[in-house]
Amino acid sequence: MISGVLVFSSRGELVLNKFFKNSLKRSISDIFRVQVINNLDVRSPVLTLGSTTFHHIRSRHGDSLWLVTITRSNANSAAIWEFLYKLDSVMNAYRLDREEALKEEFMIVHEMLDIMLGGNGIPINTELNSVIAQMSVKPVRNMGGLLESPEGNEMMSSSSSPNSVGGELHFPKFLKKSSSSFLGQGEFSPDTSESNKITWRPKGIIHKKNEVFLYVNERINILVSRDGSILKSYVDGTIDITTHLSGTPVCRFGLNDSLGMQFEDQKSGSAQQYYRSHSDFGNKNFIPKAAAGSVLLEDCKFHECVSIDKFNKNHIIEFVPPDGSMELMKYHVRDNINLPFKVTPIVAHSTRDNEIDYRITLKSLFPGKLSAKDVILHIPVPPSTVDCKISVSNGNCKFVPEENAMIWRFNKYNGLTENTLSAVTVSTSDTTQLSLQQWTKPPMSLNFEVMMFSNSGLVVRYFTISGKDSKHRAVKWIKYISKSGSYEVRY
Repeated sequence: MISGVLVFSSRGELVLNKFFKNSLKRSISDIFRVQVINNLDVRSPVLTLGSTTFHHIRSRHGDSLWLVTITRSNANSAAIWEFLYKLDSVMNAYRLDREEALKEEFMIVHEMLDIMLGGNGIPINTELNSVIAQMSVKPVRNMGGLLESPEGNEMMSSSSSPNSVGGELHFPKFLKKSSSSFLGQGEFSPDTSESNKITWRPKGIIHKKNEVFLYVNERINILVSRDGSILKSYVDGTIDITTHLSGTPVCRFGLNDSLGMQFEDQKSGSAQQYYRSHSDFGNKNFIPKAAAGSVLLEDCKFHECVSIDKFNKNHIIEFVPPDGSMELMKYHVRDNINLPFKVTPIVAHSTRDNEIDYRITLKSLFPGKLSAKDVILHIPVPPSTVDCKISVSNGNCKFVPEENAMIWRFNKYNGLTENTLSAVTVSTSDTTQLSLQQWTKPPMSLNFEVMMFSNSGLVVRYFTISGKDSKHRAVKWIKYISKSGSYEVRY
């Protein structure tokens, strides 16, 4: 994917280059220097000239070096920028973020690139602790606990580190799957396998209060036609987690996704009883009434701590979490969407004074015990409108001439509630009937946020925590947050 890596000084001098394709020559660096470094008008982090693409960043440390990659294929730009920022972090750990130091120790960077990109230019390892563990030379800079100094100094040698023995660092234990477990699907256990290092969680974490906060965040996108039919609807969701757990816990939870439910049907009754008895989320009171049945998840993406094999095999999400907050997974849902609101607009032209009459009904479809906040309906009006005569059953609606729209706003909107709006536009004296008929009518848009409601119907069915270091019962919290994405209605 990456054909070459270049490092320039802040002045534009080429300090280091490493090519993975024989077709590249050192002279290609002159193109980047002229087109980007010497061109003050360039603001984009990517430059494409013919079949050659340069991705670049400025180092956040030291002399603000230019870190550049060269590609000659349709590469993943996000992955390349992720690699560049990781390379910047590793160079900073070795104090190679300054021009003079880089010139003296350039071979260390070549070793970094061999570890991070292998021999073919494809990023295979960008985790800071994992890369440093494979380096022949250890860093001298404290990287947030990577090297712990008793005095809290920023710099210390690897041979004097209290976490080192014989000049080598000690890193957290690694993980593998053992051959036996409760359901016969494999458990996490300590091991020194190179491919299963827990680089995201240090050892010896202790919390006075063990807590887990799970957030199911969803954004619904919908487009409704003039006749009320749904042209497009989907939900983009993320599951975020904040953990304050002692030791090295292994967390597991299950969702009501369609494949996972099929697997549950095949399990023994004792296994199902085990999960129900070890989970606070098994209680139906924790599950929103709007979320029922199974959900077909698509395009699932996970944090590196999640066991992909476990999810692919039986759709159980199993992981050793980092301490603190993170985005655990992303997903996409297209079928059986729970609509939180229904907008019914009636917009008609009036020959009298070239007016447009609006009759709009806004109805909430989520359960009555829930409420939405910051509900805003954006209602476009013709550009020639100078005022609007507005009447609403609830909420507050104002004409905003800067946006050519009426804004209907609710601070709080209860479930299973219906409100209406009636409005008549007042146009300028030179407005014609033809100009109103030619108005393109942009769609109405709705913004909102509903707590404890799942647009997709996705729910967390159980959540368990195990591990020999997890001696204390953890308090578990879950929150469902549904927001609007592109929620549009034509009329």
